Amino acid sequence: MDRRSFLVGSGAILTSNFVDKANWFLRNKNAVVPLLEVEKAAETLYFVDTGNQAFDLRLGTPEYGLPDLTYREWLETYVHSLEMPGKKITKESMAKLITWYGMEEDDLDAIAPYQLYHQEWEVTASPFAKAYSYLKDLPLFKDNRRHGELLGDLEFIHEEEMKHGHTVGVRSEDPLTASLLQARLLELDQNMMIKIVKEKEL
Repeated sequence: MDRRSFLVGSGAILTSNFVDKANWFLRNKNAVVPLLEVEKAAETLYFVDTGNQAFDLRLGTPEYGLPDLTYREWLETYVHSLEMPGKKITKESMAKLITWYGMEEDDLDAIAPYQLYHQEWEVTASPFAKAYSYLKDLPLFKDNRRHGELLGDLEFIHEEEMKHGHTVGVRSEDPLTASLLQARLLELDQNMMIKIVKEKEL
């Protein structure tokens, strides 16, 4: 587990004055400082309030629902892609997969049970995992060795911790982090919109 904070004053936007503004928006609107116009946002990263002062970061959608996949979609997305990454599935390879899994061709368009793909989906395609993939390589904290006030927190949950019951993702225990992250992303020329939402309202 890797928990990191932002250094105030390390960039052009993330200043002590900005922190004051961020606190005001959090107290009065439960929202992120509106630094980015909606139409200019490439995508949205949601701070989902899951209760007990805990926030999951989810990219693209605040929902976490596991999608329904047909057997065909499961084979193409999670079985074939692991066997032959980057290669398009062919009739021959599909026929082999059907044989390996003891299926009939008529089964391909039926809904597959979640147990077949939920773990792979959670660590690769869930909005929680996508937030991790997006943020993990950005230089969000490169100036943290300088002196100054550290605020906010992002907790990066790594794949190697899955054996302890975790999944891949990013969490926070401080809603102020949402505005701090918004400021830092804009400093990095990332047109990502940050929004705070409550899970019970979804």
